[in-house]
Amino acid sequence: MTTTQQPEAGAGDETRVQRRRGALVGAVGALTGLVAAEVFGLVLPGRPSPVTYAAQRVIDAMPDAPREALIGAVGTLDKPLLVVGITLAVIAGGALIGVLGAARPAAVPWLFVGGGSLGWLVAWNGSSADALGLALVIAVGVTVALLVWNRLAPVGPAPATAGPVVERRTVLRAAAVVGVATAVGLGVVALGRRGSAAAVDAVRTSLRIPRPTDPAPALPAGITPDVPGIAPAITPNADFYQIDVSLSPPVVDLASWKLEVSGRVDSPLTLTYDQLLALPSIERHVALTCVSNEVGGDLVGTARWQGVRLTDVLAKVGVHDDADLVMGVSVDGFTTGFPRAVLDDGRDAMIAYAMNGEPLPVRHGFPVRLVVPGLYGYVSATKWLQEIRLTTLADDVPFWLQRGWAQDGTIEAASRIDVPRADTRVSAGTVAVGGRAWHQHTGVGSVEVSVDGGPWQPATLAAPIGTDAWRLWSWSWTATAGTHELRVRMHDLDGTAQDSDVRPVFPGASSGLHTITVAVA
Repeated sequence: MTTTQQPEAGAGDETRVQRRRGALVGAVGALTGLVAAEVFGLVLPGRPSPVTYAAQRVIDAMPDAPREALIGAVGTLDKPLLVVGITLAVIAGGALIGVLGAARPAAVPWLFVGGGSLGWLVAWNGSSADALGLALVIAVGVTVALLVWNRLAPVGPAPATAGPVVERRTVLRAAAVVGVATAVGLGVVALGRRGSAAAVDAVRTSLRIPRPTDPAPALPAGITPDVPGIAPAITPNADFYQIDVSLSPPVVDLASWKLEVSGRVDSPLTLTYDQLLALPSIERHVALTCVSNEVGGDLVGTARWQGVRLTDVLAKVGVHDDADLVMGVSVDGFTTGFPRAVLDDGRDAMIAYAMNGEPLPVRHGFPVRLVVPGLYGYVSATKWLQEIRLTTLADDVPFWLQRGWAQDGTIEAASRIDVPRADTRVSAGTVAVGGRAWHQHTGVGSVEVSVDGGPWQPATLAAPIGTDAWRLWSWSWTATAGTHELRVRMHDLDGTAQDSDVRPVFPGASSGLHTITVAVA
């Protein structure tokens, strides 16, 4: 009787097994350490977060072309995807440490310390106030990662007859336990940060906004045309676009918050929230537009804003003649700035504290923000405002101007088709077409639609809201079978047509005529 002997596993096979297990344990350790660091950061002053800090550094350092391409591709998902990417990078770094450590266990502590040090360098924003807190949370993360490694790591090849020192089943079981603990930790982080925002929101919703001294004109009937599927003329707060430099909205303690008006002024001024609300206020329907809005994009909205007229506040401080820049400073350090001369035409720029009849939502700038009709947000719409500084470009260069964006942030005339949606299918016959157009501080005079490059045909304008808001339009199209191209353009109340030349977003705003393709069956 012949007995067949199974070949013994070679050294190369054992090495590969140990490396795979090392990668698994290193990845689990790195993720667990990251979660531990985030949880520990919740209890420290300022709530230092390695992921948030690192993501913010990436955002600040990202060149404009890739940043705009990212926003164009994924919209407001850019920041969540960045967080996911940083987390995956940490996991991959842990896996690499695990592979190296499977062969040289003594080097693992130094590798994790080196990885943590690299993370600190990536995440640190240069502020001495944040340096220690960030170092503490990363130290906790490295310590937890090492504890996981020491508990689960394969400690080098065993004798050939004994098999691996740590069985695969043991590693996987322990990794599952750590994974559950990590998931719980992530939940704690999410709940902790959500709890802070919820606490601020509870304060916000308990506030009573005074009646405006100068209310907005009553809205006429018919501001939204009878086109199925078209969004209302006044954008609900929940649907209003949100584009920020900050990864998450700052949490502002209203009890300690103050607004400072400083710089080249005779009498610097500090206002509490109650003092601001006690001043005469205006209420206006104003459209806000992000400079990153592509032709036909949705980074624009119209809301009813209430606040204190900006020129009234500036009159109280005595602005010096040489102060040619109005800079808004956010509680997170973000800055915008626009020429002071913009205010000379009487536009309803305001320090806004209410949006559509309620206190500003947290994500839209609570407690106050700047609203300046006719200017893109990157030069004017400072959210979570804490300072208005009268200055010059020689002394202070706002955030986006430092990165090469145009100083002139005047909003371009634009129009778009909302219904039907691009690349959809409709039935032949009468098709309701609708959309909106805007040229802030001038107003919309007419809108026209062209099919397949044919003659421009006039659309019907809905009732106007005001020159600082958009105006909706509708048009009845007799659609025939086939694939068709619809294009829209507008003229403002001065008779000037919107720019048909195609330009990208950077460095000052996109332009061109919104064009969609529709299939008709």
